[in-house]
Amino acid sequence: MPRPEIKFYNSLTKSLETFEPLNPPTVTMYNCGPTVYDYAHIGNFKSFLFADVLRRFLELVGYDVKQVMNLTDVGHMTDDSNADGGGQDKMAAAGQRLAQAKKSGKLPEGSELKPNDPYAIAKFYGDAFIEDAKRLGIKVADEPAHLPRATDYITPVSYTHLTLPTIQL
Repeated sequence: MPRPEIKFYNSLTKSLETFEPLNPPTVTMYNCGPTVYDYAHIGNFKSFLFADVLRRFLELVGYDVKQVMNLTDVGHMTDDSNADGGGQDKMAAAGQRLAQAKKSGKLPEGSELKPNDPYAIAKFYGDAFIEDAKRLGIKVADEPAHLPRATDYITPVSYTHLTLPTIQL
């Protein structure tokens, strides 16, 4: 069965362009996943729902879709509007919320979560996101191979050896 011609609006060229996968019939698809420092709310799921609808449409018309979605588990400050990244680290804030929830017995039964461990916090909220997406019927990227966590791919960087060039005025 021939596939229909698909056109997408390219905001860079401001024109409709015909969709052509790099390696037909396979379509590789990447979309940003959540930053996992809190539970996702229904507004957060809007972008994931769009990716799900696009994926399902491409599958419906006969493409084999390989989707990757990252989970961002580091690097966000509470004051996102501040260009210098000010405010408190969102994982630290999440740790404080989870410590309170643990004291008051509001964590899920059997949870051994350590509120002072940012990796444990990210895993807790990442797992919650995946479960919530499934409850909403959203197809999440093929788990776990296509759900990379940022910390699995970031190496520590030291800037102490860098020097700024002298600027002549």
